[in-house]
Amino acid sequence: MECVIASHKGVDRLLFGMSASQVRALLHARFNAFKRSPDAAHPTDHFVEAGLFANYDRAGQLEAIELASPAAAGLYGINLLGMGFDEAVKYLKSRDPQLQREVDGAISLALGLSLYVPYAKDDPKAPAESVLVFAPGYYD
Repeated sequence: MECVIASHKGVDRLLFGMSASQVRALLHARFNAFKRSPDAAHPTDHFVEAGLFANYDRAGQLEAIELASPAAAGLYGINLLGMGFDEAVKYLKSRDPQLQREVDGAISLALGLSLYVPYAKDDPKAPAESVLVFAPGYYD
């Protein structure tokens, strides 16, 4: 599934601030709802076949979208899930010089996204396992 990232807005027609029922109706696909942690205020929806996780805030509104295989996480025509970590960091730094490189990924507050690459430390060519697209204030 090709997913086009709109920084600080959402992914494709999924827009931050939508309710869980709006997200589910728009995707019209099977999903599993689960709590990522025991103290999570709202369950996350995992649309397995789409490779998409919908994360909701305490009010039940969409605040982040995580993309993983088989999804393609497109940012300006480039699939971030199809790049090695070092290559993805270089590409993202060209768009956000303030990109924060982490041991297991990278965070761009300016672009409203982060990469999760659990093997980045050992293999700089490892691809991202997921791309998290988040609403403004998500990391506050």
